[in-house]
Parts: sequence; structure tokens; C-alpha cells
Amino acid sequence: MVAPLEGIRVLEVANWVAAPSCAALMADMGADVVKVEPPGGDALRGIVEQPPVESFPGNLTFELDNRGKRSIVIDMQRPAGGELVCRLAAGVEVFVTNLTQPRAERFGLTFEQLRRVNPQVVYSVFTGYGTSGPDAARRGFDFTSFWAHSGIQSVLGEPPSPPPLCRRSQGDHTSALNLLAATLAALRLREVTGEAQRCEVALQRTGMWTIAGDVQRALVTGEQPPRHDRVHPSNPIFNSYPTSDDRWVMLAMAQTDRYWGRFCQMLERVDWAERYPDFDSLLAGAQELAPEIERRFREHDLAYWGARLDEFDLTWAPVAELPEVVRSPQLRHQGAFAAVAHPAREDFETIAAPFSIDGADVHVRGRAPEPGEHSHEVLRDFGLGGEEIADLAAAGTLG
Repeated sequence: MVAPLEGIRVLEVANWVAAPSCAALMADMGADVVKVEPPGGDALRGIVEQPPVESFPGNLTFELDNRGKRSIVIDMQRPAGGELVCRLAAGVEVFVTNLTQPRAERFGLTFEQLRRVNPQVVYSVFTGYGTSGPDAARRGFDFTSFWAHSGIQSVLGEPPSPPPLCRRSQGDHTSALNLLAATLAALRLREVTGEAQRCEVALQRTGMWTIAGDVQRALVTGEQPPRHDRVHPSNPIFNSYPTSDDRWVMLAMAQTDRYWGRFCQMLERVDWAERYPDFDSLLAGAQELAPEIERRFREHDLAYWGARLDEFDLTWAPVAELPEVVRSPQLRHQGAFAAVAHPAREDFETIAAPFSIDGADVHVRGRAPEPGEHSHEVLRDFGLGGEEIADLAAAGTLG
């Protein structure tokens, strides 16, 4: 099988999660990804897992989002540092970065500067809010730009509880897929035009896209959509309910005329179908029905209700806990996890790319590198001689 991005060389000048995650997926597809790190390495390397994972010292997210890459350490604070990165950028197809515009200008790594040395480069830039506009200089992370400032946080959680926090990297990994799509489209456009391309993805806009239905409503009405109230739902069979073993089922049946009768049979409450025979009556009685449905679900455990819901071909899912997710036979069958060998730690599993391409070689191609593990190798591959490499190392430019 052919790797989709075989022969594509990627230079990553980025830290934390989102942009490196995009480059990791490109490595899964066969790209040669060279990660440029500062002395001491990517900042994420120094973030200790909380609570710590005794079997895996270090940062698991870093390992996930930097697998299959080569690492070179370059001190861009030194005069020759930015020049060296620019020389490397002249020999790649894709340049992935989350440098702010002022830092890119300072190091000589803006799109305009790089396309002068590489007229066919694809320049993929990741930001919190975009590289122009009143918030361009605002610092952005997934908790702030993606979760809070996009509006997601304001529409989640049950009233009157406070808006919930997102999980770590939730916005970063979603945005990475967005950046990957834009980068691949830019590569295609470069093939058509023969010219350098620039694409840009921001956390805030990606967050907004994930709740696009709510945002579209706000665009039209100018009003804040209501948060879902599980105790007082508008549709009692589009709701979650607890079972006797303190598990939860999520029901998702928007087409009440299709499912309501079967649902009542499943619960052995056909009288409800007679009491609420159509959507309007069901809508009117939703708030009194919800607690009755909850009491019924509390009579048996999750296994019982799962079998019943499946028997009546109803749309539902268990609220799965993560140990269940990683053991899921369906995910295992789909190849959602991949084994990684590590010379300094026990072998472990990681999450595979969340997509497949029939007949193509897409797989995790190895562990994350150590800082500067491939510095000399990379420079030789880019045409630098041994004496020049030695001089760069002696000057402190090369780690």
C-alpha cells in the first residue's frame, strides 16, 4: 500500500498540542515531519501528568501528538537560528507553525519571507483568534479561545449549574483536524497553480463551527439558545436517564412519531402512547413525563435497559466511561488504537488517526522523538556538511 503523503516533507515550528497534532496525522500518512524545538524542548514536554502515571514518566499528550516525527533543536534566539530554520523551510513542501505574527516576523519566518526562498511552500498557521483583527494579539488556548470565547461553554451544562470546563486538548485536537483539511486542500491547490499557498485555522472559529447550529440560530434571532434541561426537556426521548446501577443511557430520538410508540412498548407503558398520541401532546406533557421515565429507568440496571432498547430498535447509547471505551470491541475492530514500541519505557498503545483511506497506508509510524534526537541527521538530509553542522553546534545554534 502507498502512504498518501509519502515524499512530502513537513517542517513544524510549533509547540503545545494543536499544530503538532496536525503534523502527527501527516506523519501517520507517510510525511517526513521534522519538528523544530527550542533548547529544552517543546513546552509540553515539561507538563507533568495530573495525577501522575507511574508507568509512563513524561507527558502522554506530547507522546500522542508527536509520534513518528524527527526532532531538531535550534535556538532561534541566536542570530543564526532563524536563518537556519529558513534554510530548512526552503527544502520542504509544508511549513506548520503556531508562531505569532510578531515572532514570525522577528525570526524571518512569515509566509512572505518563506515563499521567497520556497516559491511552492504550503504555509499552515495556527492561532487562537487569527492573525489579523482586534484580537489577533490575544493569547489563546483551547480552554479560552475554543471553549469559552467561541460560545460553546455558554450553551452546555444544565441550568442552574455553572458552565462546565472542557477536557484537555478537546479544542486542540478538533482544530488539528481542521488544520489538516486546510493543509491538504492547499497542497492540492499548489499542484494546480504551481504557487505557494497559505492557510490559517483559529481555535475560536473552529469552536464556533462545532456548535454551528446554535450559532446559526443566534445569527438569525440575535438570542442565546437555551441550555438543555434534563429535568424539564422539550423532548423526553431526546434526553439522558440514570439506571439502577448509577449508569446513564442517552436517548436520541428526534423523530417522535417514528419512535414514541415503540419506546412506550419497550418501557411497558403503552398507556403513555395513548395519553400522548402525537408530537404536540408529547411536547405539552414532556415535563411531567420526564420524571416518570426516569423512575422507570431506575428500576433496572444498564445491561437490562440496553438489551431492551436494542430489542425495540431504538436510538440510544450508554454514557461510556473511558476504560470501557478503550476496551470497546467496535473500536478495536476499527483499528482505533496502535501499539508503539519505546526503547526507554514499556511498549504502550496510542490513539490511531481518526480516519482511514481504503488501500492506503495510514498508521502510527513510531514514538515521539527525544529533543534534538535527529538534529545532525536532519541537517545532513537537508544538504549541510559536517563542518558547517559542527560550527552551528559550537556556536550554540544547534542543540
